[in-house]
Amino acid sequence: MQASSAWNQDQLFSSKSVEWSTPQDLFDHLHREFRFGLDVCANSRNAKCPAFIDKDADTLATPWADRIDPGTAAWMNPPWGRGIGSFLQRAFEESNRSHCVCVCLVPAATDTQWWRTWVWMASEVRLIVGRLHFVRDDGHTGPAPKGAALVIFTPWSFGPPRVFLADKIGRTVA
Repeated sequence: MQASSAWNQDQLFSSKSVEWSTPQDLFDHLHREFRFGLDVCANSRNAKCPAFIDKDADTLATPWADRIDPGTAAWMNPPWGRGIGSFLQRAFEESNRSHCVCVCLVPAATDTQWWRTWVWMASEVRLIVGRLHFVRDDGHTGPAPKGAALVIFTPWSFGPPRVFLADKIGRTVA
């Protein structure tokens, strides 16, 4: 039996690093659907939009309305760690405050308090079938250790969400 790679054991979703780039094909498909104008959890190396909020600007404290163009959506791939609930709360609040759609890529952790509290306030949830492969800043890729979901907040819905299965680029499947 082959030993687990250092990618999954030592870094993916561990406290050693929480900066994983969104798979480009997933983002590209969703961008065509939602027209993203702001990446709210990024750094200069992995930002998916020209306008982004980095760790120094702190998406949990920075108002999004000043940074997002009207008619565009916000993209969020938050750190997949213990504090993820704060990011989902912020997505829900800023979607309403900034009057924008916010699409969040999160672990499909249905057994957590943050899932029960914040995901159930979304307009839509797409449970991704299969495991996504994330990209580190150094270019290495590896599979996520668990499933993922797209959580979509809108200013006109306060849950419960419509729930769908989706493929690895976010398209709903039957």
